[in-house]
Amino acid sequence: MRVLLADDNARFRGVLRRLLERDPDIVVVAEAGDGAAALELADELQPDVVLMDVSMPGLDGLEATYALKAQHPDVTVLMLSVGDKEQEIAAGLAGGAAEYLVKGGPAREIVDAIKRYGPVPGTA
Repeated sequence: MRVLLADDNARFRGVLRRLLERDPDIVVVAEAGDGAAALELADELQPDVVLMDVSMPGLDGLEATYALKAQHPDVTVLMLSVGDKEQEIAAGLAGGAAEYLVKGGPAREIVDAIKRYGPVPGTA
């Protein structure tokens, strides 16, 4: 599964990349620090899954999710945030996100979510 990480915190992206790269079925194809960069990289690299932080400078994760799903409806977007704010969850899911994950939760939840929504290994 090809994954794009979109989060404005470079340290968090690095930790997340290392976590995901432990799984042989997951390849992190790129990292983006804001929503605009995430859209450009998604256009170029065609990931299966985008892990999208809600709060980023410029084009935030919610706006980027709306645009990404309009341009690439088959790409799965998993929203990430530090809290479980109901308005953010509702907006993200309404914009096409498949799931909302809380940062700081069990790391296995992120890996499991990617595997739930990504293509079956050997079929893509």
